[in-house]
Amino acid sequence: MTISQIGWQRGGSSGSAAGNYNNFKLYVGLASASELSNRYEDNYIPGTRTLVYETVSQVMSAGPDEWMVITLDTPFWYNGVDNVIVELEWLGGANMFYTYMWETGVSRGLMNKADVGAPTGTLSTAMSQLMFEGTMALEQYTFGHIKTLWSF
Repeated sequence: MTISQIGWQRGGSSGSAAGNYNNFKLYVGLASASELSNRYEDNYIPGTRTLVYETVSQVMSAGPDEWMVITLDTPFWYNGVDNVIVELEWLGGANMFYTYMWETGVSRGLMNKADVGAPTGTLSTAMSQLMFEGTMALEQYTFGHIKTLWSF
């Protein structure tokens, strides 16, 4: 799948409806583990961390329960096998865009509110509800072969 957009669902009417983020960067990469470590770099499969979106000033806003979607500058090819990492980075701003969170049961969130350059962060079992949009590509198979791949 080629991911071309990533969206966050605003958490109802709680908190701020908009957040302003300076020097905003969005990275996407792959992880082989289903649980994160507190060291950012160690979570990525080497060579997969990709800067897919960057802007001097990012406004994230939406009405209650609506989606805030970012169209990526560089689409990201997801191989359908490994886990996807979405990393946000910014330096200062105003307010905070509140999203619906879900409890994952394991460490799938990693935050660092103090220093964007720090090599480690604080692990969390809660993460934002995300939506990935893009296009899917099928390999060159006959219908009969696809049918056997999905047999019950």
